[in-house]
Amino acid sequence: MKSFNRSLNGEAGAHLRNIDPRAKIVAFAGAAVIVVTEPPGGTQAYLYYYLILAALFLFGRMAPAGVLRRSLPAIPFILTAAVLLPFSRMAESGGAADWGLSLSLFLKAAAALILVSLLVASDSLDRVLGGMRRLGLPAVFGSLSSLMFRFAFIVNDERLRTERARLSRTPGRLRVNRFQVYGRQAAMIFLRSWERAQTLHQAMLSRGFTGTYPSTREMTFSLRDAAFAGLCLGLFGAVRILA
Repeated sequence: MKSFNRSLNGEAGAHLRNIDPRAKIVAFAGAAVIVVTEPPGGTQAYLYYYLILAALFLFGRMAPAGVLRRSLPAIPFILTAAVLLPFSRMAESGGAADWGLSLSLFLKAAAALILVSLLVASDSLDRVLGGMRRLGLPAVFGSLSSLMFRFAFIVNDERLRTERARLSRTPGRLRVNRFQVYGRQAAMIFLRSWERAQTLHQAMLSRGFTGTYPSTREMTFSLRDAAFAGLCLGLFGAVRILA
């Protein structure tokens, strides 16, 4: 019974979070390249691609809603590009709009976006960046990405503080120029965030920060990790060749 409960909770058996981040980076990045290089216009192969993605969700015991929520901000841009592409091709060739091309572009971009979101959701940012450094990514890029990720929380915190301050001073509907008020609020958010980030950076330097973040878990690349990367790339590659 205890083993069954651990399996339900994702603590036993194959679990995507227990895979070495280097294996996931290679597998998901390679799979995204395979999907992106799919010839435009065809849509049959994407059925198999999305079946593989569903299998990855089941294997990793990942909640699809949480992963898809990370992809939502980029969906409008993908949808806009997919809708406008047939019209641009129609203007060049003078023929009818090819909506199959539009659908294939949307499915291609959405699959690649889900793969990236699945990578980020299946592990901590520090371990993903650490895996990228182990694979040869320059340390400065990893440090900048990590600092930008943390800076986003500072900006959001200052946004909430300035929003509360504005509402306490001007309750109800704004009776003055909204663009002026929101512009000043945005400038205040930027200045406060910049000052707070400088203070935090000085505190980090005083505590011995050298530009890289220590990893909380040691990375060990095992045969299981290699098998996962090989199987993932093999499935996507088989669809790319056969479908």
